[in-house]
Amino acid sequence: MKMATEQEAINLLTDLKINYQRVDHPAIWTMDDPNAPKGLPEVKNLLLKKKKSDQFYLYLTDNTKVDFKSLADQFGLAHSRLTFASEDELENLLGVVSGMVTPLALMHDTKHEVQVLLNSRLKKLPLISAHPNTNTATILLTWTDLLKVLDEMDHHPIMVD
Repeated sequence: MKMATEQEAINLLTDLKINYQRVDHPAIWTMDDPNAPKGLPEVKNLLLKKKKSDQFYLYLTDNTKVDFKSLADQFGLAHSRLTFASEDELENLLGVVSGMVTPLALMHDTKHEVQVLLNSRLKKLPLISAHPNTNTATILLTWTDLLKVLDEMDHHPIMVD
């Protein structure tokens, strides 16, 4: 698969007339990376999969510890185990590598293999942060605009707690 590009993400936001803020920074590979700029909304973007299955979930949540058992129970996967998608799966589904997972890469999921899960706490954040297909910048947009982007890519999220 072709790798997702920053220009694709910016073009999408521009085409949808979404007002966003951009913050450039050194590469950030994890939420705890010392290069992470301070003061930005801390949002995790995780590509998960149902173990021993080809069922994938892009989970966006605030910076709280993820309880995978509770998460599986909330969206009907009781007694299932969730795991992180592999590097190959990240590249094949979204055209990104770990550390660059973002809802803006869902344009590469043309077969709609990824179900989007949004933590309901995100609605309370004044702005949502997401990488524009690169981990050297962060885009800040509103909850409403995030939903608009997902809708444009025909990915209708499920809300979870």
